[in-house]
Amino acid sequence: MLHITVVQPKYYAGEHPDEAISQFLLSELTKVPTGGLIVLPEYANAGGLSDRERLLAALPRAEQMLAKSAEVAKEKQAYVSINVIENRNGEIKNSTYLFDKRGEVVFVYDKQHLPPSEVKLGVSAGNACGKCSCLCEVDGIRFAFMTCYDVYFNEQIEYIAKGKPDIILVPGYQRGERTDIIRAQAKLTAFRCNAFIARSSYSMDSDERGGCSMIVAPDGQILADLGKNVGSTSKEVDPLEKYMRPAGFGEGLVRNDDFISNGLCPEAF
Repeated sequence: MLHITVVQPKYYAGEHPDEAISQFLLSELTKVPTGGLIVLPEYANAGGLSDRERLLAALPRAEQMLAKSAEVAKEKQAYVSINVIENRNGEIKNSTYLFDKRGEVVFVYDKQHLPPSEVKLGVSAGNACGKCSCLCEVDGIRFAFMTCYDVYFNEQIEYIAKGKPDIILVPGYQRGERTDIIRAQAKLTAFRCNAFIARSSYSMDSDERGGCSMIVAPDGQILADLGKNVGSTSKEVDPLEKYMRPAGFGEGLVRNDDFISNGLCPEAF
């Protein structure tokens, strides 16, 4: 069993929102149960900023956030997923780091689909070889990665489904998106990929937009949902659990992702 925790800060609109958000996240990070998994939202080091110069000034904070993530992962023997915007090897990257239970970086996912705001900021998409990599295996658990805007693109969902993940990590921002759409995206992605979704985002003090940090089961059932609340929510799950369904009326059971994949007709469309 694995104790999954997702964190949701308030989208502060104060004078130094990035500082307030990063301190909140660092505090929540220490609460991860021993042996668990904690997922932090997109832009953990620069949340609440929209001005280009202030965003760039917040990039160095990524080092502090990553160092603390490694420390907590090792101390709690837990998995830590944290997203930062950073200057890496001379490029601005939107990076999701996964730390293992020894506090070591086991994977870095660079956001593939960039919204106009990140294009203007000069963020570089994908990895250096030009081929998106968003799957890894750690201690027998298959992790997949999608960051915020990525969730709108079926091409990445289908790629992930082929990799048969167990848990999809989704650090998000989505401050302007309707809550019903956010929930629908998470449910459908979990259902298609037959995997748990662990989504962490920001509260906008409204049930109509943003928020909805959640944990979703492989059958699309929402197990925990923060809605507009600030804080964290957790659920203990079997990370290898899969949704099994009839292969047809009166037929035997089959994995839901295989049921869908076996019927694909890409040559027809």
